[in-house]
Amino acid sequence: MFWEHLLRGGAFELALSATGKVFLMGVAGYFLIAKGVLKEDSLKAFSGLVAFLTLPCLILSRFSEQFDPQKYPYWWVLVLAGAALQVAQTALGWLVSRRYREDQGRAEMIMLIGFQNSGFFVLPMLQGLVPREEFGHAAILLFLFIIFFNASFWPVGTRVLLRQRGFDLKAALMAPPTLATLVSLIVFGFFPGASHAFRETLIGGMLFGSRSPGALTLLGDLTVPLATLVLGGTIGQVSSRGLAGFGISAASLEVTLWKLVVIPACGWLLIHFFPSIFADRSLRLLTMLEFAAPVAMNVAIFCQQYQIPMKLTPVASLLCYALCLLTVPFWCALVI
Repeated sequence: MFWEHLLRGGAFELALSATGKVFLMGVAGYFLIAKGVLKEDSLKAFSGLVAFLTLPCLILSRFSEQFDPQKYPYWWVLVLAGAALQVAQTALGWLVSRRYREDQGRAEMIMLIGFQNSGFFVLPMLQGLVPREEFGHAAILLFLFIIFFNASFWPVGTRVLLRQRGFDLKAALMAPPTLATLVSLIVFGFFPGASHAFRETLIGGMLFGSRSPGALTLLGDLTVPLATLVLGGTIGQVSSRGLAGFGISAASLEVTLWKLVVIPACGWLLIHFFPSIFADRSLRLLTMLEFAAPVAMNVAIFCQQYQIPMKLTPVASLLCYALCLLTVPFWCALVI
């Protein structure tokens, strides 16, 4: 019965196809880095383009088109749910890492288990799994869910990997994706009438569009392909820099087991036992993807930026991304 459910209606094939599309786009970025066509500075430029321009534009455009406080009265629950997942995973990473020494990558393990690729991986997966007309709705759910992730990753990384105390709230809130989401919630949530009236003006139409897509929409639509190229390029960069002298260790296997099997199983059980909460297809898929997503590539980027020697991240990341080509479709097929 289990396998009949998994294969019924082509759910696994649909999920595998969506995952495959994401990976094929990522492969392009991987080979551009591996062959030296795309340099490190270029990859940073693409990443900055996504983080500082196209993703905020996508957030603003989707909220302007879809967000209605009456339609999303539970928006704050999504924010809290995303925060709860990150806190629980980080605590889990801390507990699991206690069995390992510092020279085995203990600090990296906390971050690798604690943070998943909540945006650059999940966003294109949602685009591939939900019907085109539902993607705007799914994207809003995602942007609300990852507010805490965007605000917390760098402060937690500074504390865990650099061992520096303190928390810069201003820097956390001013991160472009977080700021764009907060501005969108305020403008389109508390002033829907004024925001819709502004869209009818000449400048508003140019920005948000009316009969044709506006500038924000056109820029925002570049996010998924660019983010996927950056993801593939980052994997290529990590593998080219960090694999020499590294083998598959017990720590890397344990990170992979937690990220691709145990944590996703917890997500599936949550959806399975509370079906009324997850009646919305987009919410169901988003939740499963956030639980099943591989490790955040931001861990490798953080280590590279601050020149922290990586003991665990390269192998654990490559294992997770290689194996999630099968595990992510499996888990998604169970909830489609």
